This record gives sequence, structure tokens and C-alpha cells, in this order.
Amino acid sequence: MSGKEPGSKKVYIPSVEGTRILILNLLYIAAGALLISFSLNTILIPYGLLAGGITGLSLILFYLFKIPVFIGILALNIPVFWWGAREISRSFFFYSLAGTVTLSVLQPATYGYVQPFQLDMLLAAVFGGALTGFGFGLIFRGQGSTGGTDIISVVMRKKRNLGIGEVSFYANLFVIIISLFFFPLNIGLYTIISIFFTGKMIDVIITGLNVSKSVFIVANKSSEISVRIIGELHRGVTHLRGEGAFTHHEKIILNCVINRFELARLKKIVTETDPDAFMYISDASEVLGRGFSRLK
Repeated sequence: MSGKEPGSKKVYIPSVEGTRILILNLLYIAAGALLISFSLNTILIPYGLLAGGITGLSLILFYLFKIPVFIGILALNIPVFWWGAREISRSFFFYSLAGTVTLSVLQPATYGYVQPFQLDMLLAAVFGGALTGFGFGLIFRGQGSTGGTDIISVVMRKKRNLGIGEVSFYANLFVIIISLFFFPLNIGLYTIISIFFTGKMIDVIITGLNVSKSVFIVANKSSEISVRIIGELHRGVTHLRGEGAFTHHEKIILNCVINRFELARLKKIVTETDPDAFMYISDASEVLGRGFSRLK
């Protein structure tokens, strides 16, 4: 007998790995929210700068009506969460709620602990935006968000087939347009700089600094080149069969992914083996698998 009473419900017990991932994601979110709060309290607010999305609108409400930033973040996110509750996954809803609440708690809790930095406006825009982006990047690494634009993006992608980048662009544009009506022109221009560096830093945190290169090589001595790549660079090579549209000659096209430090050696291998080879190189912003970032 199992000892299970009739009619009793099955109790879900999370696995050790699931618990570890949950804790790690919450730590990412907490660290990101702390950095955003630090950026708001020591750079953006003291210099009267704005940010993108809901955070930017909350700053506008603070500057114009003295409504605390954390209250603005919570109040503006209530309808967004209500609207998106049925459209987004439970995990994203939970992590986004955690990010929003954590940011709303840490922003006033950390106010005054560190004195504002003495910077000119340009440096304030650059470092304020970068620090904010660092925080958002960590929150995204934790599979969450701070609500607002991110939830709207997911819903609009389902309902209107709009890309996340499009929604973010329009949300940031909306904040900038409002700033031009109520604030001096230089604030709007510095805000554009700040938002730009926020986006760049988010990309760095999510995809990393080590941008790899994807290389395609069309050559008459494809086999010799692939042997040298495997033997000298210790990188895998994929053979693709292709046909020239003009000559109608079949050739083996090589494709390999390398890091940026190996690019010069690869060019040397190709030019030494087949000086008439054709190759083109493109950025691979994130490469997962053996020899690169570990699959998770």
C-alpha cells in the first residue's frame, strides 16, 4: 500500500536543480534592481536625467509633481501587469513581479547611502545609462524584467506581431517627446545618450563581450583548408555543397565559427592554401556549444 489517502491531492515538490535556478534568478534580479536604484539615486535623479520606459515616466512624474519614483513605478505597472497577466507565462510574470517589487523597495531604501557623484552632464548621461543597463541586463539574465515595456512587448508581439525592439523604441521615443515639452532641450538630448548606453550595456550583459566570427569560405582547395583549420586552430568545420550561379561548378563551401583573436590566423591559412579563395565574415553575437559558451 502506498499510504496515500483516497482523494488526496498530489503535492508538487520542486527539484534541487529547479530550486537552484530559482534562487540564482532571484539573486540576479536583486543585484540588477540594486544597481538600477544606485544609478537613479546617485546619477540620474541628482542631474535631472530621464530613462526609458516606465522608469522614465516615473522620473517625469517625480520631477513635475514630486511623486516618489518607487510609487510611480508601482502605480504605472499595475495596469500593465493586469493587462498582461493572461498573455505571458507564469514564470515570466513571477520574475517580472519580483523585479518590479524589488526595484520599488530598494530605490527608496538605498536613497542617501551614497552621495551623488560629481560629474558633468555628459558623463552623468553615459555612466548613468550604462549602470542602469547593467542592472537591467542582470534582471534579464534572471529571466525577469521590471514590468512596463517588457510585458507590453510580449503582449504586442502576440496580438499585433510587433517586435520587442519596436515596442521599446516607441516607448523610449514617447519619453523623449514628453521631455522636450516639459524640460530643457539639453535634458532630452542627454536622455537620448543615456538610453543609448543603457541598450548597449544590456546587450553586453546578455550576450557578453566576446563576439565570435562566423566565416564562410568558397575555395578550390576546400579540403586542404578544412584540414588546416582543424589541425591548427582546433575548430570544427562544416562542409556545405553549393553551385556557382554563373559557372554552374559544384564546390564545397566551408563554414566555421572562431573567436575574434583567431581571425588573423584563419585568414593566413586561407590565403596560403588558396590565394583565389572567396570568404566573407560576419559577427556571431552569441555562440553556444563546445569550444564556446556552455549550453544552459
